[in-house]
Amino acid sequence: MKRQVPLALCFLFGFVIILTQFSPHTFSQSIYEEVNSWALIISPFALVLAIVTLVQTHVTRIRRRTEHWQYSFVVFAGLITMVVIGVPSGPQDSVFEWLYTNVQVPMDATMFSLLAFFIASAAYRAFRARTFEATLLLVTALIVMMGNVPVGDLIWNTVMSQTPWADGASNARQWILDNPNLSSRRGIILGVSLGVISQSIRIILGIERSYLGGGD
Repeated sequence: MKRQVPLALCFLFGFVIILTQFSPHTFSQSIYEEVNSWALIISPFALVLAIVTLVQTHVTRIRRRTEHWQYSFVVFAGLITMVVIGVPSGPQDSVFEWLYTNVQVPMDATMFSLLAFFIASAAYRAFRARTFEATLLLVTALIVMMGNVPVGDLIWNTVMSQTPWADGASNARQWILDNPNLSSRRGIILGVSLGVISQSIRIILGIERSYLGGGD
């Protein structure tokens, strides 16, 4: 029963939602809106489950003294502080806003700033012109980067002044984004969409059961 019931519910709701997407009838649309209302009700329970999982994970790290287990106390401190301040007073509380503006926002900015160095390192490894594909990627990346900065047009016009392509790096960048890049993105999106459809059919029919915890 632990597996049959979730599989039956998944098949029922998946099949019903598919029908509502292809039927403009008011009855099917009312069913769709009702299911969306259920989803909004279930979402808070999913949030509670996520918090419980987070707490269990960090409690296990503290008990086992895994690497950097001390940071788990920081997680608990931040979680408890924001809950104690935010739940009674709401998000408009001055202390809550101060913590969000002066703690959360700077930490997010720091994290994304660190990611920039990892992206630069990955780009350096990917752009080394050892093959034709890597050379093409390097040249394209240089043109796009030059087109994104104001000085790029000045450098481009100086270098390409005597060539037919002396119309600015920003124009070259836009042509790359509107033609080869957009075509590639559409191909990727189509491939991802077909994969999502295939995976959804497998889940609705009960072929894919990994979301149940693995095994039959």
